Amino acid sequence: MKEHEEKARNNHKKGNNCSVSLYKAFIEDITIGKDYPMPRSIDGKCGALLVSLRILQETNNEDKIEAFEKEFIKKFGYSKCIDLMTHERRCSDYVSESAKMLDEILETK
Repeated sequence: MKEHEEKARNNHKKGNNCSVSLYKAFIEDITIGKDYPMPRSIDGKCGALLVSLRILQETNNEDKIEAFEKEFIKKFGYSKCIDLMTHERRCSDYVSESAKMLDEILETK
């Protein structure tokens, strides 16, 4: 759903960090916890990646977590913020693309 991509990007433009931007984009449409995740709290990984994995876990899609992370790395080359930031993409790009990837998984369930 393109709506989640746009919501996530707009949330980020409003000043939310990557994790919260993506989480807020989905919180109204699927059953997930109301506690917003901390940014880059595990090994410096991208907040958009971490919250995507959390959403997959909270929506009983644990079997998709490893594949999602591999696809993220295949698409962007890295999983850590410090590495991702050295490229020409912006954080809002990672946030919106992660929303798109999540939608593809959640819509096929």
